[in-house]
Amino acid sequence: MKKLLLRSRFWVLAAGLLVAAPALWSCNSTTYQQQLADHENQMRVIDEDTIQRYLQRNNLASKATRTNSGLYLVSVADGTGPAVTSGKQVRLKYVGRFLSNGAHPETSGYPASGGNPAYPAGTIFDNSADKHTACGCVVFTAGDPSIRPGFNEGLLLMRAGDRKLLLLPSRLAYGPAGTTGIPPDSALMFDVEVLEVL
Repeated sequence: MKKLLLRSRFWVLAAGLLVAAPALWSCNSTTYQQQLADHENQMRVIDEDTIQRYLQRNNLASKATRTNSGLYLVSVADGTGPAVTSGKQVRLKYVGRFLSNGAHPETSGYPASGGNPAYPAGTIFDNSADKHTACGCVVFTAGDPSIRPGFNEGLLLMRAGDRKLLLLPSRLAYGPAGTTGIPPDSALMFDVEVLEVL
């Protein structure tokens, strides 16, 4: 009889844990999801401030166009060739620089942060000329999901002969995870010249 009572208590406890586990899991998940959403909202403000400051410092504010996603484009040269469309191969030159290294000024409304000093703003982190091709260029497929969302969006707004600055908020670049050589929450700038739409 004692064994039966112990077994029944065990099964009641096990059943209770099984019923309660999803509720406990969702609490932690909700909290984590809320933390991610709060962080993204904070970075939206910080990135916008960072990009606006860059544009003002370089007298580019009047030339810049902002898309709904938060990407900024500044036209350096206007091309007359065919437009870049999703799925097309595009031969281009680019230079990628840090706009921020996870740093943000106090004017963003959040406590100031110096970011990662190993990656100072303005530093080149990628350059098509380093790809060891005769033209110093690379070929991308426009719309390829493996390309950063902000780069893809900007590329799809260009045509052959265009040269534009693409200013990517961190969420359209590598986001809070970062990647090798790019710290988390880094806003980036690409100087892109479309040589040819293939």
